[in-house]
Amino acid sequence: MKKIIFYFLIIISIILLIDIAKILRTDFARLSVYDFGYLSGKIILFIVFVLISFMTRKAIFTKKIE
Repeated sequence: MKKIIFYFLIIISIILLIDIAKILRTDFARLSVYDFGYLSGKIILFIVFVLISFMTRKAIFTKKIE
């Protein structure tokens, strides 16, 4: 179950990264104040998903000493 959550979070992070890159590449000159808020919200979501996936990766792939 943890692996499924990990891969799901990775896929969402990649989608967010592509969306952020697309906004920066094509629409950066036309961004208004509200668009900068939208972009910063996307960046914050990307960071949150990467951190959560890093924590689940740590829990999945570390060797457990029994």
